[in-house]
Amino acid sequence: MRFRIALLTFVLLFIGGLTFLVYERNRYNVVSHLELLTIREKLKVLSPQEKQDLTFFIGEVILFDQYPYTLVGYKPMSICNVIVEDTGDLFAFCREAFKTPRYQTLRRGYLVWEKYQSLFPRKKHILINYAFLGKGRREIALIYPKLCITTIQEHLDDFREILGKPYTSEEVFWILTHPEHNDFYTIIDHTRLVGILFGFGRNNAYLYEQYRGGASRSVTWHQRSEQDPLQMFSNEWPWPRAQLSPDFACDPSTEETQQLKKHYKKARRIIRWTYFLRNNLEVTLALLMQN
Repeated sequence: MRFRIALLTFVLLFIGGLTFLVYERNRYNVVSHLELLTIREKLKVLSPQEKQDLTFFIGEVILFDQYPYTLVGYKPMSICNVIVEDTGDLFAFCREAFKTPRYQTLRRGYLVWEKYQSLFPRKKHILINYAFLGKGRREIALIYPKLCITTIQEHLDDFREILGKPYTSEEVFWILTHPEHNDFYTIIDHTRLVGILFGFGRNNAYLYEQYRGGASRSVTWHQRSEQDPLQMFSNEWPWPRAQLSPDFACDPSTEETQQLKKHYKKARRIIRWTYFLRNNLEVTLALLMQN
């Protein structure tokens, strides 16, 4: 009798848990099974080795600066970097890193993406690719235009101050998406402007500039101020395959940071349930192709 009760309890709990999972997946998932099948079909043109390398590359990309938060429209911009070749202008630590198996696989995955990216046209995102901290080191920036333009408009005074010109938000956005423009690197190298574009909050970006990062991203070492009030934004446990919140230095006492926590918590539910028990490569490419 006790065994039957225990078994019945287990079955009911299992059904209840399964029902909850299905409910949460249907509530927050933003990628349909049909979209995944479309991606799966496109990936058939890749060789097994190319697919393996691309899978590694995309896996690194979505973790480096939490690309999925930009893919679902909650973060204006995200970046990752890859060392494509060992050029003489690279920092010593970059040249050493380039020799490791991880970076060699990352490079191969990047080259696969360059070869096949036309199979995955972007409808509502922009990808830009530019050299930074050396000709052989590339940064790949993913931009969600609607949110990015809104963010620039909200903090246009900062962009005008740093650029020294009375640009409109549309003009700043155009510069940001055209690396050949003279002012592009002024934006992309400036700690405060990049922090704003990455969705870290204007006050947090300003404090990071003052206490930790300095004004330029090209300067890779800074002495930390003893008055530094900043703490890391995310304290989540990095369990396997977890989609964590964006992590950056912030002032936890401000209203700005509290609002960002609510903002990214909502996005995290969408991302976790969209990726839950699915192939990271397929889901990421499906998100990239959405209208």
